[in-house]
Amino acid sequence: MRSNRHRASGRSPVNGTGGRSSRRPSAPGGVSAVAGYRAVAVPAPAFAPGVLGTWLLEACARVDRFVLDHFIRRRPTTAPTGLRDRLRRASAFYAAPGFIADPDSFFAPPRAFASTARRITALPGGELLDVRYETDFVPVFPEARDDGTDACNRRGHLLWWRHARAGHPVVLCVHGYGGGQPWIETLGFQALRFYRAGIDVVLYVLPYHGVRTPPGARHSGEPFFDMDLVRTNEAFARAIYELRTLVHRLPAMGTGPVGAFGMSLGGYTAALLASVEPALAFVAAMIPVVSFADRWWSVEDDPWLAVATQNGWSRAGVESLLRVHEPIARPALVPHDRRLVIGARADGICTPQHAERLWRHWDRPRIHWYPGGHLMQLRRTAALRDVRALVRDAGLLPRR
Repeated sequence: MRSNRHRASGRSPVNGTGGRSSRRPSAPGGVSAVAGYRAVAVPAPAFAPGVLGTWLLEACARVDRFVLDHFIRRRPTTAPTGLRDRLRRASAFYAAPGFIADPDSFFAPPRAFASTARRITALPGGELLDVRYETDFVPVFPEARDDGTDACNRRGHLLWWRHARAGHPVVLCVHGYGGGQPWIETLGFQALRFYRAGIDVVLYVLPYHGVRTPPGARHSGEPFFDMDLVRTNEAFARAIYELRTLVHRLPAMGTGPVGAFGMSLGGYTAALLASVEPALAFVAAMIPVVSFADRWWSVEDDPWLAVATQNGWSRAGVESLLRVHEPIARPALVPHDRRLVIGARADGICTPQHAERLWRHWDRPRIHWYPGGHLMQLRRTAALRDVRALVRDAGLLPRR
């Protein structure tokens, strides 16, 4: 099987066709650097794009940069009162070494939560369900428990493409930053193709996204990354609590094993889940970010970051505060042959360096590189086909 040739121990990532990559310290596909970013040495997958291919990769990178500058990049805001002292207290709390050594001490073990399901439509051999639920999650940092903005996150939303016959594996799909509209994510994750392949699909909505966006936010997901990083840490604690509950609850409702597939911010979340939940059956991280400090400090002259720095942020301090949920802070608990990384050669938002770091941290499992960017995902169908192959090769599909 082609994907099995992706395990290149001691070598750089291989490309989507199974070829070996070179060790040249250049950006993938001949794109030397994305405009406005500091140059980063990234091993390049073996790929000779030609003149047209090089132009396409450059175009993909520039689209990413345009969207980042005009739609994702945060505008300067006023820092919350007392932010510097708040971050100092939070850093002392979240840096406790026990949180890394014992993930359950930070990411609460799953407990059942109340839910209701409404049938949207019948599917061949199953049905599409709209699921609403409410959890009893309690923020880990005591000071975060009176955050009124978090009230909207107590209720969650799922779309479940469910087979009527018991035993079908489940893929938990976790969207990227600013997403969370289930009908759009249905297209992005090719839910129907996964369903036809015999896999249940559960589209999960992250905290502060979609229907969980609090009133007053300018767009879906805006409060997830706040200048007060306590909110970010607790959002990840909540997300992992909910996803762990689903990993255990869905099989009790008649499904087969449960795995996770995330894109961008969702790739980070899926990789984090793989380092915390031993029952996770497989994991695929597509165009992931693995270090927010690296991501934020890679952009030149960011006025939002300048305000944050004036009010207590420093790169070392942010790295220490966020380490409690970094997916590369702990080893993956998913078996090696059930891990998959998907990277984009011209990604200008979560640069290829992030996919490379996760691949190395996961001890060089399968990897797929597609010739596109973070948003212009050229040949993405082949990448998602490899996710389905991951499930099939693990022997998780029920016999027909």
